Amino acid sequence: MAREAETSRILIFGGTGYIGKHMVRASVSLGHPTYVYARPAGPQTRPSNLDLRREFHSAGVHIIEGELEEHEKIVAALKQVDIVISTLTYPQVPDQLKIIDAIVSAGNIKRFLPSDFGCDEDKITPLPPFQEFLEKKRKIRRATEAAGIPFTFVAANCFAAYFVNFLLHPHDPRDDIVVYGDGKAKAVLNYEEDIGKYTIKVANDPRACNRVVTYHLKPNVISQHELISLWEEKTGRTFKRVYVPEEDLVKLSQSKF
Repeated sequence: MAREAETSRILIFGGTGYIGKHMVRASVSLGHPTYVYARPAGPQTRPSNLDLRREFHSAGVHIIEGELEEHEKIVAALKQVDIVISTLTYPQVPDQLKIIDAIVSAGNIKRFLPSDFGCDEDKITPLPPFQEFLEKKRKIRRATEAAGIPFTFVAANCFAAYFVNFLLHPHDPRDDIVVYGDGKAKAVLNYEEDIGKYTIKVANDPRACNRVVTYHLKPNVISQHELISLWEEKTGRTFKRVYVPEEDLVKLSQSKF
């Protein structure tokens, strides 16, 4: 996708998190002055998080430490940038209302990308526990629209590295793999690094303003059965498929709701 003529200054909330770090790296690699709003580091901060902050600092990333309750600090950070990307994870999704309030107060943000990066919550009706989660994301979309903030909603589908690990357990020495349903259902698996790059690009693309962008690359559409077969071909192993019927998955979902 085309980029705007000017290089945008980008602020990423949750930039030291699982998907956020890929957004930060992509923003830097594409030449954008990049800012991260993150919780203050303390004794409980994981060493991997501290390492990531050092990496970002070395790359010229501006790290602003603060809490989401610090409205004035967020407003001050927003006034330094053009584009805001939130990668806050559950259960922080509702806290994005504080970001929206700050964006309204700042009055200068050209684009806001709330923390979607999964399925398009306006187009599906999932099982109850996931439905409750998606409803929180819908509220953020509606609040963004109601505030009149220019937006791009990104439906990135599934994080490939996460779901390949979950569906295959490639580091498990056992020769059995749990298959969900009949194993033929297709999913869109996009690598996290690619999601980061595409997101930075659409955030700067005028065509994506006030639209939903879906990452749906045909080569990335695959079933669990196909994944297992590819893994067998790659490793030379043969796996026993242990099936969990679809109706059992539905019952399990209902029992936990």
